[in-house]
Amino acid sequence: MKITLKAVFCLLMLWAIEAQAVNVAVVAPKVGYLAKFGNELIEGVQIAVDNINQNGGINGEKINLIMVDDRCEDSFAVSAAQMMAVNSSKEDKVSLVIGPYCNNMFDQVAYIYAQGKIIRVVPTPLDTQQYALDEKGLFKIGGLMSDEAIAFYNFYKRKFASKNVAVVYDSKISSTSETALRIQASFQDNNLSNRITLYDFANYNDDYEQMAKEILLNNQIAVVLGNAKSTAKLVQRLQEQKAETVVFVDEYLASAYFFREMGNFAEGIYVMRRETLKDSPSFTEELVALRLQGKEPKGLGVYGYAAMKLWRQLAEKAKSTDFDKIDALKNGDEFILPWGKVEFVKGNAKENSGYNIYQIQNGEYTQVD
Repeated sequence: MKITLKAVFCLLMLWAIEAQAVNVAVVAPKVGYLAKFGNELIEGVQIAVDNINQNGGINGEKINLIMVDDRCEDSFAVSAAQMMAVNSSKEDKVSLVIGPYCNNMFDQVAYIYAQGKIIRVVPTPLDTQQYALDEKGLFKIGGLMSDEAIAFYNFYKRKFASKNVAVVYDSKISSTSETALRIQASFQDNNLSNRITLYDFANYNDDYEQMAKEILLNNQIAVVLGNAKSTAKLVQRLQEQKAETVVFVDEYLASAYFFREMGNFAEGIYVMRRETLKDSPSFTEELVALRLQGKEPKGLGVYGYAAMKLWRQLAEKAKSTDFDKIDALKNGDEFILPWGKVEFVKGNAKENSGYNIYQIQNGEYTQVD
């Protein structure tokens, strides 16, 4: 590694080069309020790497895992991509990037990886614009963030039919607007437009007290889709004014920060999050084998694990880790992921695991969907 690049990389990653190894990087936050999700992804990828290496590697080559902390910041996301893209020697070349967890500068970062001929697998959900991007070498297995709207509406029909719903979103975060509109569309399609009202954080200038009053005037259920701090403040005001308010939050938007702020008051809150897949028939046998080794990918770790195993299948089918040969498998080819057989169209997995509804009970996530 050139000394100038190494000086930059030391701020971004933990790198342990092994001779005759294929380099794979997982890009995710390791510090800060999103570290929980970043560490889950990294742990899931590590479990898959260990499993693959124990079984002969990729086409006979072991995998060398590189952990990159992009801090979920635009400048770090771009810098990390640029640093990896310029390395072309066998020793330093990165063949695969899993992530990043955050979608900072998504289009630009995707272009940089494509120019550097680095395959990229995105294991987390995306907004519509990001999902539609068809860049060379880009595979997406996490579906759309707004898919959680389906899980919410189906749960609402079974559990809370006839109740009025307030959906709170942040117009500065495109994915929350998309989810809010998709929930609204579900109600409209079922002639329930009078049951739902949308509220935008941007219209209240941080006046959470007033926002809570307006929401509770006509609604019994609140779906809060904002950043961690806004979500925590609004939910606290809702509970102060009406303790029995039914609240739903997105785990990844709320993050660990929200649950720390809420403390014991998080009890009973509903959480929308990706399926854990622990009961998936397609994953049962593999999961049992991992458990016998004392390993189990948890939370988003399942999706990091899936991303790594997908790349193994891609490389085996292409009989190579060559960028162009793997990129050629983006359309029409079928692979096995923890949630079943998956066909790709323009690099997008046609099937994904979807969201489930959980509830905080005794301080733990309990699936109720």
